[in-house]
This record gives sequence, C-alpha cells and structure tokens, in this order.
Amino acid sequence: MNSEQIAKLVGSSYIYEYQELDSLPDSHVTRYINRTRQISATKAQGFGDRENTEWFIRTYLSLKYVLASTVLITSSQYAEKMNLQITLPYLNYYTLLNCSRAFLLTMPCIEWHSDNSISMTHSKTLNVTTEKLRRLGMSAATQFGSLAKRAQAQRELFSYRFPASGLGVFGDDLVSSNEIETMARKLVELAQVNLSCFETAIARKTTRSFKLLDLDDVWKLMKYETSTGELIDDDDYQRVGYFIHKYKTPSTFPALATEGLVEDFFGAWHDEKEEGYDPDRNWNLLVDIR
Repeated sequence: MNSEQIAKLVGSSYIYEYQELDSLPDSHVTRYINRTRQISATKAQGFGDRENTEWFIRTYLSLKYVLASTVLITSSQYAEKMNLQITLPYLNYYTLLNCSRAFLLTMPCIEWHSDNSISMTHSKTLNVTTEKLRRLGMSAATQFGSLAKRAQAQRELFSYRFPASGLGVFGDDLVSSNEIETMARKLVELAQVNLSCFETAIARKTTRSFKLLDLDDVWKLMKYETSTGELIDDDDYQRVGYFIHKYKTPSTFPALATEGLVEDFFGAWHDEKEEGYDPDRNWNLLVDIR
C-alpha cells in the first residue's frame, strides 16, 4: 500500500511519505487504520477546548520524542562510524523507547493521565507498545517485542556490568542502529497515522476552531523538575506561546513541526566545528518534515 493509498484510507488530503508502512501487507495496514478511525470517531464526540488542549500537549510531547530520537539514532550511527562503541547500547535503546512513547501518546484509545502518562515506566511503555502493535498483526508485535527486549538487556548490561569482550559478548544478537532506525521509523509512521485519523475525525464532526486552555499540564511542556531544582526551557516557552494562538484543532507532525521549531531543536545540538557529529544532516530520518 503506497502513501497515496494510505492517505485516502485515513481520509486525509495530505500525502505523508510513508516508508515502512509501504512494505507491510495491505490487509494489516487497512485493519490498523480502520480500527484507529473507529476509535477516533468515538473520541470526536463531545470534543471541546479541554480535549483540544490535551491533544496539543500529547502531540507536542510526541513530536519532541521523535526529534530527540532522531538525534539519538543519528548519534548512534556516527558513533558506529567513529568506533565509539560503548555509547551504542544507550543510544539505540533510548531511540526505540522514545519512539514508543511518541506512538502511545498519539493513540486515541489511550487515556491521558498527566504525569503518569509522561513518566510511564520503561517496562510498561514497551509492553503496551507491543500490545497495541497487535492491531498491525502478531508478526509486527513479536518483532518489536523481541527487538525491545534485546535493546533493553544490552543497555542494562552496559550500565551496570562491563564484559571484558565488550559488545562482542552479544555475538550475532547485537542490536544494530539500522534495526533500530527501521523500527523507530515504523513507530513514528504509525503515530502519524494515529494523528491523521484523529484530525480527520474532528474535521468531520465540526468545522469550528478550538482554544488552548491555561491548564497545569501545559506547563509540563516547558517545566523540568530535577533533584536539584526546577528548570523552565526558554525555547519550549516561546514555542508553546506561539501555538497558543495558532493551534485551533488537532493536527499531525508536519503541521506542528514548523521550520523554526525544527531548526532550533536540532540547532541546540550543533557544534560550530567543521568536523564531528552534525545533527542538521538528517532531520527527516524518522519523520517526514519538509
């Protein structure tokens, strides 16, 4: 099923360039989309400003998880090339974990529970992701579950123990950045499908514009609590302020990923040196932002 067919099935006029979903059986993709559309239509009942605010929070968080995962996986690929092997288990695992978070945040069937949604444990995140991928077929769920277990085990081993043979201890079972990239992109594409189905369901229900309310959860997009204090991120503050005036109804990744937001996000990891890791080279590695 190509990108045009997926867009038509979702009910969207926007053609998102799907790479991983294109390679899956048409029947599996169709089943997943139809189920997501059904749930989205139900959630569209009684949709108002509070729900619009919730979905802005969910989508903004999800997009940042995807952009962060892009930095993580491109860092992993650079580390592989530069023989920085000890960083690979960490970078690969957190790429997968954060794309799983993005996927779950965009699922209309999953309720929003504020801090509990943001700080869902690693195990629960991976387990629920595996469960939800069954809608795409048991093979998709099994493939993800196996990769997630391997990535988690390898990250944990090199967090607490250090085998003398290094990554060689895993032999052929070693997780590669290519495996992670492919799976991460699949999760992001499914997240885009989720958002597109939800956006379409709201548009079919009403043509009105909605507001963003001044809820406590909005502050969670820019406030970061650490063991030594509380931090407010200026870039997040400015972006959220921008969307308070612009975000009128649920939208998808390409609509939310403004050029300024993306440039600033990747620019924060840029080094002016000519040599070394360049975060600006692969903005579109996991998500289709143009």
